[in-house]
Amino acid sequence: MYETWVERETKYQGRIFSLDVGKARLEDGTIAHREIVIHGGGVGVVPVFNDRVILVRQFRIATGKQVLEIPAGRLEPGESKEDRARAELEEETGHRAERLVHVSSCYCSPGFTSEMDHIYLAFELTKTQQNLEHDERVEIVELSFAQCKEMLDRCEFDDAKTIIGLRELFARGHG
Repeated sequence: MYETWVERETKYQGRIFSLDVGKARLEDGTIAHREIVIHGGGVGVVPVFNDRVILVRQFRIATGKQVLEIPAGRLEPGESKEDRARAELEEETGHRAERLVHVSSCYCSPGFTSEMDHIYLAFELTKTQQNLEHDERVEIVELSFAQCKEMLDRCEFDDAKTIIGLRELFARGHG
């Protein structure tokens, strides 16, 4: 099954994403309205430090609340996923990783956006200095493996990349 654009117009071009609107022809010839967000994707990092996980809590205006999540950031065009993961880890938590392990790549919501997140586990951390961007306000939260597992079991995490990253960590024999 496939779809092809028959009309497509960029209605909005922003710094982070663009919005394309148009009509697509379905395999059986039906014409359907489509609206898609074009996004370059991002990375998320599960930092493991002394049998603990370092998370960040920040207010996310799209949700209207604070979200507890793994450090993450948006990929710039042409940028290496691993380089961005390393940069976000240090910027948000003040740690460098000796070893990064890619564990997953997933579309965030393929029904309307091209955004794909690439998730890494970070090991052998060295403390450096947090270096937040001018508009970032994050609180660092360290949780034990047991606390993370309990919170997963109670469905207390609501960020997809965080849930996937933590489940991958535990599925790979950590904790």
